[in-house]
Amino acid sequence: MASSMQQQTTPVGRQRRDIERDSWVPTLGPGMVLGAIGTIGLVVSMLMSWRTPDVHPSGIPFAFLFDSGTTASDPSILLALIPMTILLAVGTAMPRASAARVVGSLGTIAVAVLFVIQLNSQLDAIPNANVGDVLDTGFYIAAIAGIVGLVSGFMPSGWMERRTRRTETVDDGRGVNFDQPRV
Repeated sequence: MASSMQQQTTPVGRQRRDIERDSWVPTLGPGMVLGAIGTIGLVVSMLMSWRTPDVHPSGIPFAFLFDSGTTASDPSILLALIPMTILLAVGTAMPRASAARVVGSLGTIAVAVLFVIQLNSQLDAIPNANVGDVLDTGFYIAAIAGIVGLVSGFMPSGWMERRTRRTETVDDGRGVNFDQPRV
């Protein structure tokens, strides 16, 4: 029975090697774009006012997120927002790190929700006061950045795995070398 397959042979003294390599190639995917937008939005929100009259995140104590009657002034909610920004940025830049984007955005959303709950609790003592009237642009940008970051965590990040295969023939020194004299 004749076989139609031919076997590839290598000369004596040579060895054939197949090399497969995996590498990550950055491409611009929707998760990466939305993660970058969320990260930039969160950075911008940290520089803007969150509450009227002109109260920035650096002026809002971290303890306020858990107690609306706090008298503490340090540390600020930047203690929570800066790590969330770093998580969003790392999740955007690293391959297969969408979980970091999800955690960073959930943390941002948690800070925004706790801030609104405590601010509403404070405003309940003032008649005809509405929480929507005292919130400023920075808060809204942070909340939107958190939602965009959360959506980006469930989108393809844009990093693709590339597999390359290369065949090479290597001289293993067992063959006949006609350049050296035989003794």
